[in-house]
Amino acid sequence: MKQYQLEHQDIENQKNSIKVELFLEKLNSPANLGAIFRNAEAFGVKKIWLNKSNMADLRSSRFKRTSRSTEKNLHIEFYDNPIEVLKEVTQIKIGIEITSESKNIYHIQENIQTCTLVLGNEIGGISKEVISILDSIYHIPMFGLNSSINVAQSCGIALYELNR
Repeated sequence: MKQYQLEHQDIENQKNSIKVELFLEKLNSPANLGAIFRNAEAFGVKKIWLNKSNMADLRSSRFKRTSRSTEKNLHIEFYDNPIEVLKEVTQIKIGIEITSESKNIYHIQENIQTCTLVLGNEIGGISKEVISILDSIYHIPMFGLNSSINVAQSCGIALYELNR
């Protein structure tokens, strides 16, 4: 029996067990931003908090090619000060970052119904100021020699683990 790639997946019948918003610190790459939007839309994220400095990236051809118009299906909120916004967030705030106290991302589902998932800048990660107000921090275990994973891939892994 020959199998064929499906043209469309019926996502209406899939249910996210966890409601997720994304909070992105200032990103450097429109391509990463587009890939994050694509991941977010694929996993049912309804809202993305984006630094105002990234507004122009949403018009770049690199972002548009990578996002494949997924920004049209997402609610985008822009912010100036990440601390002010995150202090107002009522659901659990989870960061994806390697720290001395971060937990393995495999355990991220424990007792979470809604959350704001925080991803940091490609170079500096999540700022120390933001880390200080997060409720939980998780890392992605790595088995190679590289010291980090691209922020867009980290986003996809985290969203998958949240919905596993």
